[in-house]
Amino acid sequence: STYLAIKLVSQHGAFVLAGSRFLCAAILLFAIACWQGVVRRSDFTVKSWSNAAVVGCCLMLIGNGGVAIATKTVDSGIVALMTAITPLWLVGLDRILHKSHRPTKTVWIGIALGICGIVVLKADILLPAGLAATSTAASSSTTTATTAAVSTAVSSVGIVTMIVATFGWALGSVWSKRPGGAHSPLVATSMQMLVGGVAMLIASVPKELAFHDEWSLLRSSPPDFITWMQWSYLVVFGSLCGFTAYIWLLRHQPASRVATYAYVNPLVAILVGWIFIGESIGSRTILAAALMLGGVAVIQVSNARKMLFTRAPIAAE
Repeated sequence: STYLAIKLVSQHGAFVLAGSRFLCAAILLFAIACWQGVVRRSDFTVKSWSNAAVVGCCLMLIGNGGVAIATKTVDSGIVALMTAITPLWLVGLDRILHKSHRPTKTVWIGIALGICGIVVLKADILLPAGLAATSTAASSSTTTATTAAVSTAVSSVGIVTMIVATFGWALGSVWSKRPGGAHSPLVATSMQMLVGGVAMLIASVPKELAFHDEWSLLRSSPPDFITWMQWSYLVVFGSLCGFTAYIWLLRHQPASRVATYAYVNPLVAILVGWIFIGESIGSRTILAAALMLGGVAVIQVSNARKMLFTRAPIAAE
């Protein structure tokens, strides 16, 4: 549900407001950790800060920043479709970095079902637009606009950017499971968001010098009250709730199971669009939902069976 808010807030400076969002969330989360008494002096070692720097830069700067850049050269439907690469990166990197068990055929089937669901879902969204463009192709101006849209959707720069962004998000996710970070997930997450927020603010400087779409945009189009409310929504629900829950899950669940979030996100986005702006939900959308949730179920069942058979001998003893 945060995608719409991110799109609207980014119109006033993507990296600037995203960086300030993560900094604010980091300070609030650290205050919560202090209030709960889970902060330790040993959490702030060079190793823990190095761990937080890798995770923060991968997730915030490369992951979120890459998506923000890609949406300028690639159609949003293609961007959302390419996020389906993330589970593949997650499972592969988890296997390489953590020497985890090799994903079973059932897990790969679940991932394939999720990707198929996203393909069907995006086909349902993009088809009406394509038909509409074809029916209005008689106008030369419309034809030009349609051609430009098609070329934007298949931009090589945007495609490569999304590949890098999904890899960065997956690498940061898997790296967060490595030992050496802060003991408390709250402290670890606050450190990651602090480093990631600072990295985005630093990156906004060369981005401003190259494209004049950060600080200049913030000055020429300052956020109004509604924008700040959307920004606050991202701080609370996008960072404090969503990101903290994501990091906690990575510590307690296999990467293949956590990766199933990438299948549910597009479904939630469709429901939000239907509720707030009246987007239609057709038969293909229902089929896509069945495929995505089916993929989630297959992976869950596979992991449950693995845990059952590994624990059975211990219980027998």
